[in-house]
Amino acid sequence: MAAELKQQAKIKTNTTKDSVCKIDVPVVKFADLWENYVSGAPYKPGEGDKGDYSNQCALRMSATFHKAGIKMLSFSQKTVKPMPGTKVLGRVMLNGSPAAARAYELSEWLKLQPFCGLPKKPENITGKDWESKVKGRTGIIMFHAYWTRSGEAPASASGGHIDLWNGSRLTNNGLTGTLETFARFTLGINNPWIPIYSDLRNSKLILFFEVK
Repeated sequence: MAAELKQQAKIKTNTTKDSVCKIDVPVVKFADLWENYVSGAPYKPGEGDKGDYSNQCALRMSATFHKAGIKMLSFSQKTVKPMPGTKVLGRVMLNGSPAAARAYELSEWLKLQPFCGLPKKPENITGKDWESKVKGRTGIIMFHAYWTRSGEAPASASGGHIDLWNGSRLTNNGLTGTLETFARFTLGINNPWIPIYSDLRNSKLILFFEVK
């Protein structure tokens, strides 16, 4: 298992005007995230929690960040606006650290470069050919608005996904996720005849955060 990276440092203040303090923070590498990937459903809602946590891709990524030493302390409504169409940020506490419940909002946080190793801004790779744009590259991908939540019409789909991309495929999340990944990226079945998963190519927005 990869060692947890130190992403915080205590700095002592001084009375020298315009002084600069240099700190050494390790760069988060893709291998750190891939090796620490958390599968399954890491968040277990308590009694009285009426939120919908049936889709936990953002929570899995949050748990992965935590495991790699990225505690997500800056993920709050003070720094990240709620996803369009919602009033409150999808934020829960996971083993004592903030975690994102929505893929879109997690990607908005990543835009702030909260840890070393992220690009200054993500690449917009939206389109049917998104896969060819990131072939052989590694990083984090966010797919927005390609599947419908309960009560939504296809035109107003808001369901998304966020995941790691190793240059040729997304992660394997359990048996079902492994079969889905194999069908998508090995067999090339993007839109199955039996609707067991939605077509990522239909996303209204696809962002790629390259992490080497």
